[in-house]
Order: sequence, then C-alpha cells, then structure tokens
Amino acid sequence: MTTHYPIPLSMNELLVEARRLSGIDIIDTEVREPLEVLLYSLNTESRLHQTGALAMQGKLLRLLCNRLRMMRDFAAHPEIADQKINNPLFVLGMARSGTTKTHRVLSSTGDFNYMPYWQVQYPALFSGDPSESPQPRIDAADSYLHWLDQAAPESKTGHSFETFAAEEDSLLTEQCFVAPSFFAYSEVPSYMAWFMALGSQGMIRNFEFLKDVLKYLQWQGLASPDKPWGLKAPTYYGFEPELLSVFPDAKLVMTHRTPLATVPSICKLLEYFHMPFDDARVDPIGLQGNLAELLKLHLHNRTEHANITILDIPFEDVVQDTGAVIEEIYRFAGISFTDATQQKVHSWNDNNPIHSKGKFKYSLEEFGLTKDAIEGDMAGYIAFINALKARRGEQA
Repeated sequence: MTTHYPIPLSMNELLVEARRLSGIDIIDTEVREPLEVLLYSLNTESRLHQTGALAMQGKLLRLLCNRLRMMRDFAAHPEIADQKINNPLFVLGMARSGTTKTHRVLSSTGDFNYMPYWQVQYPALFSGDPSESPQPRIDAADSYLHWLDQAAPESKTGHSFETFAAEEDSLLTEQCFVAPSFFAYSEVPSYMAWFMALGSQGMIRNFEFLKDVLKYLQWQGLASPDKPWGLKAPTYYGFEPELLSVFPDAKLVMTHRTPLATVPSICKLLEYFHMPFDDARVDPIGLQGNLAELLKLHLHNRTEHANITILDIPFEDVVQDTGAVIEEIYRFAGISFTDATQQKVHSWNDNNPIHSKGKFKYSLEEFGLTKDAIEGDMAGYIAFINALKARRGEQA
C-alpha cells in the first residue's frame, strides 16, 4: 500500500513562515478561506508523495510570500493603481489547441507586453525597491525549472516551461488562491467544488488580481504602458463575460481543435504535471465532463452576450500557416503588421520546430476515453469547429 503525505505545516504555520521568509509583518486575512479549503483538499483527497508534499508546501510559501510583497508595495506606492491597462489581447481556447504557440509567437514580435515564466513565478519585488536587480528572481525561477525537469522530464514534450519564454496567466493568478488551475498538480475535488460554488465571482476575483499584477509589473518598468498586453490561459473560455467586466476593451482570440485530440492530450499532460507532487491518476471521465460543461457555457456566452466578439482560429491554421494567422490577429487588434513583424514571426517558427523537445504521444484508449462519448458530450462544440473550418474554406 502506497503511503501518502500531508503538507507538513498547518495553515497558521504557513502564514507565519511566509511572513518570516519575506520579512514582511502583514496579516493576510483575505487568503485564509481559500488556503484553508485548498489545504484540506490537498491533505485529505490528494495522494501527495513525500517529495511532493514538501514541494507543494514550497509552492504555497512562494505564492504567500509574493502576496505579502505585493501588499507591501501597493501600500507604499498607491500610484501603482493608477497604471492603465489598455486594449489587452487574450488568447483563449482549450488546452492543447494551439494557445501556447499563438501566444509565444505574438510575444516574439516586440509589439506586445508579455509575462515570461520568471515573472509569473516571481512577479513581486524582493526588496520593495523598484531599482533592484531582477536577477535573484530569475535565478529562483531557473532553479525551480531545473527541479521540474528532473521530476517530470517528459512534461517538456507537451509544454516546455522556459525562464524567458512567454507563459500563461494561470500560473500567476494562483497567487490569488481563488484560481481554477490547482487541479493541474494534484486531485483537489473539494477545492474545485468550492471554487465553482463562487460562480462568476470566482473568476472575477481572478481577473481583478491579474489586472493588479499587470499594473504592478508596468510600475516596476518590466512592461510598457504604450503597448498592449498579450495574455493567455486555457482557463478563460466559458468566462468571457467575467473577463470583459474587468477588461472591457480586451480583444479575444480563440484557437479551436477537435476534442478528440485535446481531451486525451490534456489527460496526458496533466499526468506529467502531477508526477512531481501526486501519485493519483487523472480522472479522464470526470475531466471530459468538466470540459464539456465549459464548452457549453462558452457557446451559450456567444449567443447570449452581444458584446462578445471573438476572432476564431482553427488549430490547423496555427500549425500550418502561422504567419497568416498572426497577420489576421494584428488586423483584428488594429495593429500594423509590418515587414519587420513578419520576419520575427518567421524567425520564431524556424527556431521552434514542432516536436523539438520530443514527440508528445497520447491516445483515447490509454485513458479509457471513446470517440462516441466525446462526440456525444461535445457535439455542439464539434459542430461549431466544423462550421468554422467550412467558413474558412477548409475541409470540415
């Protein structure tokens, strides 16, 4: 029988340790409820192995320390709140549908602000002095990636985390602790039930936290207020009204790929993401059901909210005609697509060939998934993809 381990420190001990590590004596009352729910789920429902329990504790302390540092700096510098976040562009879509490639190509052009991995891990100043060198934060992110590569070397074939590469927002907004992405590392069903019970307010709190951090990064001089932000996370589709309530001038781009490919691919990637922390196998059928509900909510939002305008891009176009896709996104966003931009897009494509980290292999069968069940659960979305391809002159 496999032994599983709880997080060594209690909630109160974690909060005390975060204050000690950061050197900031601020009482973070807002985090208590979500942290308590998450710890209960991790300690009673997850199957953390011994190394994973310590690693998860380290992750929680990093998130808590970043929160304290932000609270310190927002209190000392109220002008941070005056920073403007204008016309951000969000890449939405199911995981494994081309969102990462689209986001990283956009980030390579120099026309968008973006968050590299080290910033989503360590967005907060260590000292509180905006002139401090970012090198210690970069080194800390590097160190974590070295550990991750050793703990789950196969994961890079599906998603390669790189210190200076653009990374998705969900890793950043975990610091809100009201975030849907904790399931990616371990089974946390009661935490996810708590999050879903918050309804729209859960994602609104998530988006408001993101907006605060973007202002904070601009204030640090790590982004230009004269450029739009290029952002992305696969946790956004289905929550378009909430996103636009916080970022009303946002541009939304969504990539689309058949769920017959994305669902087993997501299962495989989550299996790799769990390895450093948890012995539990991903629940493929439960995941399929959750994804199906989000897709239904997304389609509902399209028909019920007239203010939602989305540029839709098939996965095949992202892979096969990247330059044309990026030019289309620029037109949609009202940004000039220059010859220099085109060259940067081609350069990124040339330097990042598919499967450069190894072939990412998955199948329906290895997770007990079936074509008929996925097509039944996600019939509306599959019909949407087929209609999209037909409109774009592709074979449905």
